[in-house]
Amino acid sequence: MAARISGSVGSYESGAKNVKADITTVQQLLTAAAKKLSRPQFDPGGIDGLISRVASRSGTVKAITAFQKEQVRMIRPDSRIDVGGNTWGKLTSAAGTVPVKTPTPAKGLITLTVSHGGLVPTGTKRKSGEPVGTYNGAYESSFKLSGGLTGTFRGSIWPNDMTVKGHLLDGTYNLHIGFHKGGSATKQTAANLVVKTSGIRAGLLVEMRKSVSVNSDSSSKKTSSGINIHNGISSTKRSSDGCLNLPPNDWSRFMQLFIDGFPNINDWHAEYKNTGKKIGTLVIQP
Repeated sequence: MAARISGSVGSYESGAKNVKADITTVQQLLTAAAKKLSRPQFDPGGIDGLISRVASRSGTVKAITAFQKEQVRMIRPDSRIDVGGNTWGKLTSAAGTVPVKTPTPAKGLITLTVSHGGLVPTGTKRKSGEPVGTYNGAYESSFKLSGGLTGTFRGSIWPNDMTVKGHLLDGTYNLHIGFHKGGSATKQTAANLVVKTSGIRAGLLVEMRKSVSVNSDSSSKKTSSGINIHNGISSTKRSSDGCLNLPPNDWSRFMQLFIDGFPNINDWHAEYKNTGKKIGTLVIQP
């Protein structure tokens, strides 16, 4: 099947629509063109379906711009590929036949098993007398997917500050897809079903954000609500008031599985505005 896109791809400043599937197709074509023409400047630097909001930080935008300068002979490249446009025609011709990668939907219920080993990551604020830093790092746990999706990642069950917050108790919980920080915000569109590390973003929800029992250094802190699974700040720093975190690199690979596994945006709003359908269970264990 010939490659095709449903909307424009390129810099957001140019007004490109940047639907994830279309970005992936363009990245595949650019990668192929770079190899066939021996022009590394056409290589987007990866095929992830993502384009940075800042054009200067996007390998894909840089690749499009370079291609337009050299192959389309544009004096002033617009850094955008339009459906049926001149750049699209030149790119598909240069790339030749490229297998189009399509997401693989999840099959069956998913189990996410988080094994923490009783370890306390360094950097966790604790009440005097409580164990501190029994694990040298910010992410002490193994996150293993089985069932409908598979993969193993690093992560943490710990909040930054245990003196006021708490972490989930060992046990089994319902797991839903949805949008972190979505709350009662406007429903997200299909264009927002991409991996993000800030703002309202696709993630996993524990018990649909309802109240769950937690362990805390504070005697008054017995439960927490709004528990999600989302990304930490960096490989050495979490961002958690009780949510489960994965370091950014693991997060990108982890969350992409769910975005590909559940491509229908309606599934991400099946229960409430930004709370989607149940996809399986979360198991917390030593």
